[in-house]
Amino acid sequence: MNPLKVIEQRCPDRPLWDPILKVMPEKSVAQFMFMGEVLCESGTRIFLYKHIWSRRYINLDQQGRAYQFHASEQGSHYVPVELSGAISRASSF
Repeated sequence: MNPLKVIEQRCPDRPLWDPILKVMPEKSVAQFMFMGEVLCESGTRIFLYKHIWSRRYINLDQQGRAYQFHASEQGSHYVPVELSGAISRASSF
């Protein structure tokens, strides 16, 4: 899958927990804060969750697929990554 180019970042009035609850038990989800969402050029919405201790993010689409953020001179984009690695990175400190 190609990188997903960001076209808009949003901070909804209410957090959306469904994507992270698809990939983690509720007990683990309690260690994350909902930080917002981004809309990508492809139409994909990616939801941003920040771990309260590590301060690292896990970024998930509505199906629970994980992405890593990258910024460059060409703009911001998200690249698909393995879910287990994304969970480990976000949760470890």
